Amino acid sequence: MVKIKRLFLFLTILVFILCGCSNSEQVKEIENKDKASSLFIQKVEDDTSSEELTKVVNDKKKIEQVLAMIEGLEVEKISSEETMEKMKASNTYMFVFSEGKNIESGKQAPFAFYALENGTFIFPYTDFNSPQKPPLITVKTKEGLLDDMKQLFELTF
Repeated sequence: MVKIKRLFLFLTILVFILCGCSNSEQVKEIENKDKASSLFIQKVEDDTSSEELTKVVNDKKKIEQVLAMIEGLEVEKISSEETMEKMKASNTYMFVFSEGKNIESGKQAPFAFYALENGTFIFPYTDFNSPQKPPLITVKTKEGLLDDMKQLFELTF
């Protein structure tokens, strides 16, 4: 009887530890950077966007450079609802990657991330062709990182 209680206590503690680890912080890694051939960047202001707030990039070196910039960021899980609230409360830059030269509308992108103007980054994918449920969000804001990305792509919006 005592052994069963100890085993039960041990298993209970183990479950709590494992549950705690599932929401813990992790470091963002992208293994398949070479898959990206095109990048579609769009700024969303007040839930709307326009052609003037859009840019398509086909420079493979710059695309791989921006992917390297987000690697190593500390991220944690966030609910989809909270993600939408944060994106609606801020102007958001969408970085949507394609494996071909064109972005096909209506088809799910193989990889994307969102950058809020305050330096918060949101990742709905773990890697190329691997959607993340729930999404990941940076633990700390990286205020200068979005500015560096805008400079890299010569964004004026």
